Amino acid sequence: MGRQHGFAVVDLETTGLSNQDRIVEIGVVLLRPDFSVERTWETLIQPERDIPNSYIHKVTATDVVDAPLFCDVARHLGSLLNGRTLVAHNASFEHRFLTNEFARAGAENGLCEWLDTMRLTKQYLGVAKLSEALDIAKISNRSVHSALADAEATAELLRYLCVGNGVDVEKYPVATFTTTSTEAPSLPRGGEPSWAGQLSRTLPTATAKNEADYRTELTCALVDRTISRSEMRLLESTAIAAGLSANDVDAINEEFIRQLAVEAWADGIITDEERAMLLDIAEALNVDAQLVRSLLDEPTFAPTPATFTLRPGERVAFTGVLDIPRDVWTDRATAAGLDVGGVTRTCAVLVAANPDSMSGKAKKAREHGVPIISETHFARLLKSMEDPAEEAPAVGASDAVPSVAAPEQFSWLTPEQSHTVGASSSRIAAAWIKQYPDRPLHEIADHLKPNHVPEATGRGIDRYLAMWSLEHPEMLNTSADDLLNLHGVGPKRRSQLVEMVVNLAVDGVDEPVKVEAESVPEVAPEASEPTPDELLAAAYDPLHASVPTQSTPYDPALVTPAVTPRRRPKSGKVFKQSAIITVASFVLLGLCLQTFDPEGESFIAALLAIGVVFGGLTAGVSGVVALISKLCC
Repeated sequence: MGRQHGFAVVDLETTGLSNQDRIVEIGVVLLRPDFSVERTWETLIQPERDIPNSYIHKVTATDVVDAPLFCDVARHLGSLLNGRTLVAHNASFEHRFLTNEFARAGAENGLCEWLDTMRLTKQYLGVAKLSEALDIAKISNRSVHSALADAEATAELLRYLCVGNGVDVEKYPVATFTTTSTEAPSLPRGGEPSWAGQLSRTLPTATAKNEADYRTELTCALVDRTISRSEMRLLESTAIAAGLSANDVDAINEEFIRQLAVEAWADGIITDEERAMLLDIAEALNVDAQLVRSLLDEPTFAPTPATFTLRPGERVAFTGVLDIPRDVWTDRATAAGLDVGGVTRTCAVLVAANPDSMSGKAKKAREHGVPIISETHFARLLKSMEDPAEEAPAVGASDAVPSVAAPEQFSWLTPEQSHTVGASSSRIAAAWIKQYPDRPLHEIADHLKPNHVPEATGRGIDRYLAMWSLEHPEMLNTSADDLLNLHGVGPKRRSQLVEMVVNLAVDGVDEPVKVEAESVPEVAPEASEPTPDELLAAAYDPLHASVPTQSTPYDPALVTPAVTPRRRPKSGKVFKQSAIITVASFVLLGLCLQTFDPEGESFIAALLAIGVVFGGLTAGVSGVVALISKLCC
């Protein structure tokens, strides 16, 4: 084909659909001009926010703990794309997310018009979905919704279209990135380094040591008797900051393992679960497994370390999409005498769906040194509070735990309403809808702003959250009544969406990075083609038909009115035909009168005379109309 440059086939996995969502994985396949593979590149990306849709692409918060930020790979990604035609299936989706990420990172954006294989397959194969096109081309995808695997399959599809079917793709421009980068940190899917026992072996051997900080952090990490990857990284940074050597860390870790073994023997028996737990912790802390087995083989008699417990009046907080609804946990915690609210310095624990979560609450908990525990461990802590075997102080009438009022963020609630709805987000949402259905939702709480975005849940309601964000860029400027205008949203779904705003107010808000509107140019897809957002939304619920969404916010000023084809005037044509009929009838009538019917009494003569009169009248009228039409145009 005479091409002088190659192609860069790109696929992304993200935390969701809106402009506030982030990239979690990038896959790139570089093709030579002849469509042969030159090289590939992939990495997971730390999105710095929760990942509610892990069930789609199988990327969890734990997977991306050690992953680079987008700003760490932006220059290298640009150097890979530079001088190549950009290719993607549902290209406007990749273009929009990369444009947003380059803007957030303050990096050069050399993106250009993309070659969209979705449009090519629509035109040449009659299908739009990648999976359907691959079936027609008999191309297999080794791992659907894995960025590199999807990019490889798209590259094969491009080769099939261009080499096998002669599709011409010469007209597309190339990306232009001026900054260069030879390498960048990357963490391929499934290629993450083993985190067990990975406390740095190159810790400094400084004399100024602060073991207390490391002990405190280790105690916090072991509250739920597991060490997550993010906790491991925090322990490492704490050890370095404290000036501890590798030997210092090993000694402290072994000391803690011995204490845990003593605690495990406190009831006189070591269960299989306790044995497995201690061996896992020992592996994470790089403690000799043989030492742990010897500690577990027979009872160790030593002072039992204090066991972490929750006490009535202590503050607990929740974050993420929990298996048991948050309202249920709130009611149970309240019934146990706990104070449920946001993360503060005095908070006892933060209960998270994933201890490695990067939600706003999780970040604040790490800043304040608040332990982050799993839902399962919180259930055990509540169980221990309810255990009748433990003696609890008698509670007099004057000491009874007061009924829990709604969080202070909701100042519009009267004192009576506050105690009625309590800390239930669903009841607070219902009260708002009943009282203020036409007021902007950001007025639910003083610290909310129109541009704040509710956190996705990982459930079916997210498709309507995405639709909301696409139709209303400043989501919280809409009212509860406005939500009813979204396709498929009735009173029940409206209540769920408003409840998400309530949870946002309670959980705290991270300010989204503003991206200039003009920095996100996007070519509107043809009306007959499904948009990139529609196709990704379909993945959220493959058992149901996808809900059509707009790839860009609706703006009447940007909508080009459909051009109605002008109907060509027919009067000229009628005039021409009528004139021909009139002349022909007149000539035939003359011949008739000169030959066999001089008196003009026959039927034929009468018929021809009618043709002359009718044709003449029609020609006259149509001629006037045609003349007027021509003058008006």
